Amino acid sequence: MTRIKVRYGDAPEQFGHFYPPRTPQAGPVPVVTVIHGGFWQARYGLAVETPFARDLAHHGVAVWNIEYRRLGAGGLWPEMSQDVVSAFEALAGPVAAASSVPLDLDRIRVVGHSAGGQLAVWLAGQRGGRLRPEWVVSQAGALDLASAAERGRRIGYIEEMFGTSYRDDPAVYRSASPQHRLPAGTPVLCLHGTEDVQVPEAVSRRYVSAAVEAGDRAALRLVDGEDHFAFLTPGSTPWQLSRAALLAPDFGSAVRAAGAFLPEQNPVGVPGPDR
Repeated sequence: MTRIKVRYGDAPEQFGHFYPPRTPQAGPVPVVTVIHGGFWQARYGLAVETPFARDLAHHGVAVWNIEYRRLGAGGLWPEMSQDVVSAFEALAGPVAAASSVPLDLDRIRVVGHSAGGQLAVWLAGQRGGRLRPEWVVSQAGALDLASAAERGRRIGYIEEMFGTSYRDDPAVYRSASPQHRLPAGTPVLCLHGTEDVQVPEAVSRRYVSAAVEAGDRAALRLVDGEDHFAFLTPGSTPWQLSRAALLAPDFGSAVRAAGAFLPEQNPVGVPGPDR
């Protein structure tokens, strides 16, 4: 399968891998931007998402799997957040220029796993850019970076990422925490395994509840018996649900494809939860 390395900046980590759809498509194609996780640390890179990116391209969409500066690789929070925005905006620049097929920049979906889920949903709440995601899929996303710190819990790598403690600068924690910057203004589908011990399912539950209360379109699917890393396992149930949601024609269809729960007050009316 064709893979094109595209740079969106001069730093070593400012690049991504672009995959055109494997089979020819009629007209401009939707794009999925993939943001990898890994505790925001350098030892995890975009290669963990290569199989999923290839699988999506095999099913007829273009895929932009991004790298970004992170802890130990030139990035604290200012660099990480800047890179995610710059990589996303590059779809209208160097990525489109490198593509052999026209891209439909009104149909960009974003997916992120774990720390990448935090970055993806944070991106959903950004304003003022040229591009906007159609919707975001959070895979076991770390969507709350402030509540535990408010209760006095200190996590070393999060303090390293922000360069300060919550006590000394609560605003920077809250500005990066999707839970604390609602409404996002972009639909978000949260997928989460019930056996996740790295990021408990309650994180996604709380986010969806707060997002809907704030007026956002948000939905939740809890996947019975699956852990944090099942999203990276080819063919797993979380993998298949993620793919189905990202290939759907609209957010309502994505919710139904994932079998997700959309609260009644949400404007997309789909059936309620089965659990």
